[in-house]
Parts: sequence; C-alpha cells; structure tokens
Amino acid sequence: MSPGATGTVLPARRLREAVIAASAALVPFGLEIIIVASNMRRFGGLSTPSFAPPIWLAVPVWVGVMVLSAWAFFRVLCRPDYLPDRPGAIRAIGMMLGLGVVWCWAFFDGRHPTLGLLTGAMTAAAAGLTAWRFTIVDRKAGLLLLPSVLLILFAALIELSISVRSG
Repeated sequence: MSPGATGTVLPARRLREAVIAASAALVPFGLEIIIVASNMRRFGGLSTPSFAPPIWLAVPVWVGVMVLSAWAFFRVLCRPDYLPDRPGAIRAIGMMLGLGVVWCWAFFDGRHPTLGLLTGAMTAAAAGLTAWRFTIVDRKAGLLLLPSVLLILFAALIELSISVRSG
C-alpha cells in the first residue's frame, strides 16, 4: 500500500479497492438474479424440501451474504501487496464467485441435476478454500466469508433434495 505524507493509505487506492470488491460481488450476483428470475416458473413447479426458505426470504439473505463477501474481499485487497498469500486469496474468491454463476446456470437454466450437484460441490469446496485463504491474509475477512460457506452448503443440500425428489 502506498502511504501518504501522514502515513495513511491514499484515498484513491481505497476507492479503487472498494470498486473492485463491490464489482466482483455484484456482477456474479446480477448474473445469478437474471438466471433465477428467468426460471422461476420452472423452479416453482419443483418439489422442494420443507426446509427450503421461501424466495422472498432467500433473496435478502443472499444479498446480505454477497455484501459480506464484498466486504471480506475489500479487506483482503487492502492488505499489503507483499503478503505471499494475498494473490492466492484473490484467485480463490474469483474461482468461488465464478463457480457460483456456473452452478446457478447448471441448476436453473441448464436443468441438469447432475451437473448442478457437481458444480454445487465445487462451489462449496471453493468457498471453504476461499474462507481459509482469506483467514490467512486477514482473519476478519475469513470470518466474514463463513455465512457464504454456510449458505452455499445449505443451498447444495436443498438442490440435492430437489434432485432426489424430482428424479
């Protein structure tokens, strides 16, 4: 990080990091919303488990989790460039967010339960890896990702139940 004359980080760099972190969370989230919204009629016809939340609850929870993910990513971006684990943490969140979009497409748009389950498992593993790598770089950032890991695991459980019920 570039310290200014007073030893503080330059505001332009913080703004750039905030824009990168917010964009990294908002772009995949926007794609997921588009995919889900275009397939709500089909999803409504599936046999969902009793523990699946109603969509009106799932959306704000997912928004909250994405905000926490962006905040965690911002914290990692604000850490010094010379930290050896920082690049790996940045790659890990990119992988996690990208797999989240692929998973959403596979389950909702692709209508392929096996591919959905596979990408769901990969997304859950990527989320766990990302939380672990974030924790190495910034402990609070890793903790901020725990709700994301738990939500991804919960969503994978719902998808598994739907796949079993729907054949």
